[in-house]
Amino acid sequence: QGHQKRLADIEAQIKELQPLQKKFTDVKAQLELKTYELSLFLNRAEQNEHHKLGEAVKKLEVELEEATSQIKEKELSYKKCVDAVSTLEKSIKDHDKSREGRLKELEKNIKTIKAQMQAASKDLKSHENEKEKLVMEEEAMIQEQSSLESQLASLKSQITTLNSEVDEQRAKV
Repeated sequence: QGHQKRLADIEAQIKELQPLQKKFTDVKAQLELKTYELSLFLNRAEQNEHHKLGEAVKKLEVELEEATSQIKEKELSYKKCVDAVSTLEKSIKDHDKSREGRLKELEKNIKTIKAQMQAASKDLKSHENEKEKLVMEEEAMIQEQSSLESQLASLKSQITTLNSEVDEQRAKV
């Protein structure tokens, strides 16, 4: 009974939806017919001279937009170049003006460096003189050491001879 009742409900819903289904199929058929007519119309329109001219106009408009954008880019680059030229001209003028000042500063620097070099050369000469003096003292000390060593050797030999004489004299005594 439950299934039969449910079957009756479903059949009632089907009966209610049948007129809508008929309308749907009619509308679907009309839609298919209209889409076919539209495609035929579009095909005829595309083959029409007016449509071809419209496409050519669109293509030309795109090309015109590209050309105008390129013109704007070229104008910007031209302005940048003009600005760069003007800044370079200003820097050249400033360079000429400041050149003399820089030359004077460089000459002052050269003079101070020359003075420093002269002072350094004087110091170097005094250090060289001191070095020569120390070298001469070293040589004199070396000679003195060698003479003292030779004296020491001769004194040692004298001491040994004197010791031998003392031994002889003791032996005689």
